Amino acid sequence: MCGRYTLYSNKTEIETHFEAPFKTGEIPGESYNVAPGTYNPVVLHGKARVPGITLMKWGLIPSFADSESVGYKMMNARSETIDTKPSFRKPFQRKRCLIPANGFYEWKNLGPKNKLPFYIRLLNQELFAFAGIFERWVSPENEDVFSYSIITTEANPLLQPLHERMPVILDKEHYDFWMNPMNDDIEGLKQILKPYPTELMSVFRISDEVNKASNNHKALIEPVV
Repeated sequence: MCGRYTLYSNKTEIETHFEAPFKTGEIPGESYNVAPGTYNPVVLHGKARVPGITLMKWGLIPSFADSESVGYKMMNARSETIDTKPSFRKPFQRKRCLIPANGFYEWKNLGPKNKLPFYIRLLNQELFAFAGIFERWVSPENEDVFSYSIITTEANPLLQPLHERMPVILDKEHYDFWMNPMNDDIEGLKQILKPYPTELMSVFRISDEVNKASNNHKALIEPVV
């Protein structure tokens, strides 16, 4: 799964990597502990069918949901059932997006109340993208809430000792193919939702401080013995 991640690249770095401008005046600062329920940069094709970056809430709220709180249960979407599960099927068809990240966290379960946190990043690039989907939900106050979910797949051999799932990390060459809302190649889209190569990733133990979402500083991603 993916329950926390980092995004500390600045505005220029994000816009350059994704070849897309921010479409919002409010741009969040660096975060070393991105948690569900927060608003974060998302890259998607706008009405002009060109990439743009906006802020959305992490935790997808289905359009038919009765409450915004359901989003906390929808922070991840399984790649194997994304085209069949009611909450994710329609967003997968036309509302696909990229989630900028510099790395993510995973916890190794050693028993009740005993989990060890680890940080995972790529070896060959500082900034990358998770595959995501988004949705628009209208609140009882008639306000639009845009939210997203990170797609997961089976873990690669590097991460299997920590967890059976991992977020889908897309190659840059697949960005436009994934985001294009006119792309209805369902099988082709599902084929790129695969584990990232083990040899291109690094994982190491980090401080238990990351367990608290309120802790948010650079030392969280420093290795500990």
